[in-house]
Amino acid sequence: MTLTDATIALLLAAKIHGSSAAVKATAKRCAQALPRSKRDLMFSVMNSHEPLKLIACIAENLD
Repeated sequence: MTLTDATIALLLAAKIHGSSAAVKATAKRCAQALPRSKRDLMFSVMNSHEPLKLIACIAENLD
C-alpha cells in the first residue's frame, strides 16, 4: 500500500460512512499496511479530536 492508497481510503471512509469512528478505524488499518516512514498522516488522523474535519482539510488541499 502507498500513501496515496491510504489517503484515498480515508477520503472514501469519510464520504461513505461519515463518522469519526470509521475514519479512525480506517487510519489504523492503513497505518499497519504502510511502511514506518509513511505513517505520520495516519497517526495524525487517529490522534485527532475531529478526524472528519481533518480529512475535509486534506481533501481541499489535494493537488
